[in-house]
Amino acid sequence: MLPTLLRQIHAFSRRLIVRVLLIALCSVLAIVVAKLLGGFIPFGLKDRIGADAVDHILSIIANSMLTVTTFSLTVMVASHRSVSSLWTPRAHQILLQDTTTHTVLATFVGAYLYALITIILRETQVFEGEELVVLFFVTLMVVALIVIAIVRWISHLELLGSLIETAGRTEDKALQAYKLRCDHASLGAHPYDPDNVTDCDPVRAEHTGYVQQIYQDRLQEAAEEAEGEIHLAISVGSFVHRGEVLGYIKGGETCEKAIRNNVSIGSLRNYVQDPGFSLLNLTEIGQRALSPGINDPGTAVDMVRRIARVLLSDVAEDEADARYDRLYVPSLDRRNLVMETLAAIARDGVSHPEVVIALRGSLKPLSNHDDPQLAEAARVVLAAIDKAETKDILDLSV
Repeated sequence: MLPTLLRQIHAFSRRLIVRVLLIALCSVLAIVVAKLLGGFIPFGLKDRIGADAVDHILSIIANSMLTVTTFSLTVMVASHRSVSSLWTPRAHQILLQDTTTHTVLATFVGAYLYALITIILRETQVFEGEELVVLFFVTLMVVALIVIAIVRWISHLELLGSLIETAGRTEDKALQAYKLRCDHASLGAHPYDPDNVTDCDPVRAEHTGYVQQIYQDRLQEAAEEAEGEIHLAISVGSFVHRGEVLGYIKGGETCEKAIRNNVSIGSLRNYVQDPGFSLLNLTEIGQRALSPGINDPGTAVDMVRRIARVLLSDVAEDEADARYDRLYVPSLDRRNLVMETLAAIARDGVSHPEVVIALRGSLKPLSNHDDPQLAEAARVVLAAIDKAETKDILDLSV
């Protein structure tokens, strides 16, 4: 588990504007370097590379990059809308963190700013003599970056917004979060027990929304400072209302302030510590595919197998020695993961033999899983399918 600061920096770096600003800064630095290195160019080399060559290339970059950036933004927005309308609106958040799209767009914007600033400096006679030689080679490097970005963008557009890419990215997010919660079911803390908070003071939520992340290291630090304990009554992914109890504390105002500052509550769920959110996205794709207007059971079958692949990927272990010994957090409810995903698809897909066969194929290994919560939930769903099925469908699924 990464420390809070690194997690916040990583989350901030996934924003488009951050990469745009970084590459724009690199463009400005390239101009400065070209100016500084001008004195090291051998005398007479400037006669071989004329100013017209540099100006012409810069003009091409400035004119083309503005058009390419506008076109790329249009494609990105169209893809986001397509994902929201075709698969599930929740998957839109994954596309917002698409680093390939961010890097390509940032390269286009940075190249445009480089060309624009350099043209202005050329018109004011800032670059002259041997400095033009350095500027020429820096411009060629920018052109090379543009070509690489265009090739990456074309390759990326082949699958951008498609079901294959959307489901694949969602499954990857689910695998990462599920492995984290299997290794640290209570996020490195002790499991929360409501019987242990009788002598603690309640802390109530000041906002309404989803619990997005819990920053355990800072909560532990606050509890150590106050020589107290923090018992969180809510888990990541839960929806809390203003006035609802977030947790219980021993340690007074220090611990209360720590809970309010380090339990992130927002309008949307987050993928990092919440495998249920990613699995819910896959479930919604499968359910939408089973709607009468779409009638695509093949997609539902694919989602069933992706969900099963995540749930069978790891085995949760009890945390004997809690890293955060003054913190108590609810453990991952693995039974609920099955009931909110495979059980939901079973409810909508019970009339489709191919979906039933896929559900049976995935639920049988889950029913024998080493994790008792997963095994029990899988057996419950299997029994419900048996009860709901007609004889013909049962025969098909043997």
